[in-house]
Amino acid sequence: MATRPPRTAKLSREAIVNAALTFLDREGWDALTINALANQLGTKGPSLYNHVHSLDDLRRSVRMRVVGDIIDMLNTVGQGRTPDDAVMVMAGAYRSYAHHHPGRYSAFTRMPLGGDDPEFTEATHAAAAPVIAVLSAYGLDQESAFFAALEFWSAMHGFVLLEMTGVMSGLDTDAVFSDMVMRLAAGMRHR
Repeated sequence: MATRPPRTAKLSREAIVNAALTFLDREGWDALTINALANQLGTKGPSLYNHVHSLDDLRRSVRMRVVGDIIDMLNTVGQGRTPDDAVMVMAGAYRSYAHHHPGRYSAFTRMPLGGDDPEFTEATHAAAAPVIAVLSAYGLDQESAFFAALEFWSAMHGFVLLEMTGVMSGLDTDAVFSDMVMRLAAGMRHR
């Protein structure tokens, strides 16, 4: 007979979202349901509905938190650095986040990124702001920096996915990653 975990502190929306973040990294996006999360919290599914309206509401809140965390992380690590150094540390932080928080990373990259939710669309565009700021330091105008940020994200995301799925096993992925990021930075200087 499976035992239910002991009931934890009083539930709140923030506690539920925090628990969902932990759950995501352990179980993955597709496993996140109201009942599975309630079981982790030592309660019953209906209890969560006092704090979240639906599974979609919970997932949206989780994704908004992840976007905010990524923005904060990129702003923090890139501050006060030369453009090349900022690009390298931001790329490394992004890669590290994906590896240390695979479920959260999956929530971040889940499509659609915005859809019919203007607030979420705005938040995902804001996630590019720290990268755009650094890329602008290469002399790119705002529009060029935006498209360069998309290229940067595409390269990071593609690399991380290939790495996480084992496609790059047997390679010195740290060296390949560093070389890729420096080539991207060099391309920015010559644009």
